[in-house]
Formats: sequence, structure tokens, C-alpha cells
Amino acid sequence: MQQRRWEKEMPPEVQQPKFNILFSGNAQVDVYNLCEYIDDYAHRIGMREIGISVPKINALFGALAQDFPYPLGSTNASPFKKVAAFTVNMVVEKPIQQPFPVEVFGDLAYRPNALVAYALSVDALHGAELERDDGKMVLENRIKVSAHQWADIIMAIDDCTPQKHSFKMLSLLYESLAYRWNKDASYAAIY
Repeated sequence: MQQRRWEKEMPPEVQQPKFNILFSGNAQVDVYNLCEYIDDYAHRIGMREIGISVPKINALFGALAQDFPYPLGSTNASPFKKVAAFTVNMVVEKPIQQPFPVEVFGDLAYRPNALVAYALSVDALHGAELERDDGKMVLENRIKVSAHQWADIIMAIDDCTPQKHSFKMLSLLYESLAYRWNKDASYAAIY
């Protein structure tokens, strides 16, 4: 698997396991990681430059640190809750200041924060560890969705607000998508 630019060009003291690009424990590292991720994403879709608001990224991580929506905090939250909280805050803060190329994304080009939030969340969940009563479980298989489902997910994500309790629904969405591709990770069905 090819390493992404943001994984291989970071100084050694900044490099983290992939999932920790969101919750490294150091706000400056998180800001750096997200800026690098956005920059890499923009380059992969053919953009030479991307307008990013660092103050909005600081606000995003400030909100995650001060008002994480899970009562036990981000340290004790599942990977699904972490990416859901990140996604909601990303679309609320809107740190990406310009649309993506319409020729690449069509109408979704005007939803760049939702596009990046979803992509980063899927990347972060691939290889994430889940705590289970019988030990740790790794999400070895990457989430995959159809083009139609992906477009619907992006539109739904872009409409998220903290007031709509989007965090809980997104957490369940990410969890069910991950379990679809990692059947051994799912809890036993009882209903």
C-alpha cells in the first residue's frame, strides 16, 4: 500500500498511527495533520492550490477538545464516535474555503468539507482498533460504497449540524458501514 504524502513527509515527532491523525493528543499536531491531509486530497483531484482557513481548523479541534459529544470524552470514545464528531465539526466549521473541480465532482464540488471529512473518516477507520471484552479487534477491510450511496452520504454529511444530533446518526452510519466489510468486528445481532 502506498503511503500518502501527509504520512511520509511529516517530521518524525509528528508522525502518528493513521487513526491518530485526528486525535493525537496534541492540537498543533492535529491541525498540521488535517492541513496536510486536505492538501494531499486536493493534489490527488488535480488542484494545485487549496484555500484552507487555519483559524477554522483550530476552531474545529477546539470544539472537539472542549465539547466532545460523548459523555466519556474522546479518549474513551470508539473510532466511530471519533470520526462522527470530527465529521460534524468539519462541516460546521467549513475550513476548506473553495469548491472542488466541478468536472471531477459535479454538484458535490460545492461540498468540499463533507467530501474530505468522509474520505478522512474512511481512511481513519481502515485499520482502526476496537476494544472488545475479549480483546482488540482491527478493522482490516476498508469501507466501500456504491457511487450512488457515496453521493447520498456526502449530501447527508453536508447537512449535519450539532443541533440535529447528527453525531449519533453518523456514528451509527460509520459503524454499520465498517461492520458490513468487517463482519467479525460486529457485535452479535439480537434484534
